[in-house]
Amino acid sequence: MKRNKILFISIILVFVCFCIYYFEPMHKPVETLDELIGKNLDYANNVYFKSEADVTIKININNNLNEFQGGILSKKSILLDSIVYQYTWNFYTHKKTIWIGKTIENKNQIIDAIRYQNNVKF
Repeated sequence: MKRNKILFISIILVFVCFCIYYFEPMHKPVETLDELIGKNLDYANNVYFKSEADVTIKININNNLNEFQGGILSKKSILLDSIVYQYTWNFYTHKKTIWIGKTIENKNQIIDAIRYQNNVKF
C-alpha cells in the first residue's frame, strides 16, 4: 500500500513539473527582454543565447512593417540607418527575437528584444 502511494505521488509530481515546463505559467505570452536592449549582437550570440540565431531577416523600416515588427518604429529616432536586422531563436515552447540597428553608440545595437510563446498571433 505504501509503495503504491509513493508511486502515485511521484506520477503526480512528474505531471505537475511537465505542465509547469510546457505551459510556462510564470511568463506572459509576450515579454520584453530588457536585459538585452542596448547590448550588441556579439553579446546576444556569445553570452545570452550561446548560439547563432535560427532565422535572420533584413528589414527596411521605411517600408511597410507588419504588426510584429512595428515595435521598432518607436526606436527610429536613435537609428542612423533605415536597415534593421531581425534575429530569432526558436525554443521548444517559445521564441526570442531581437532587432539590431546602427546607432551612435554601436553599429550592431539591440534596439528591441522580445520573448513570445509559439502560439501567439501578431
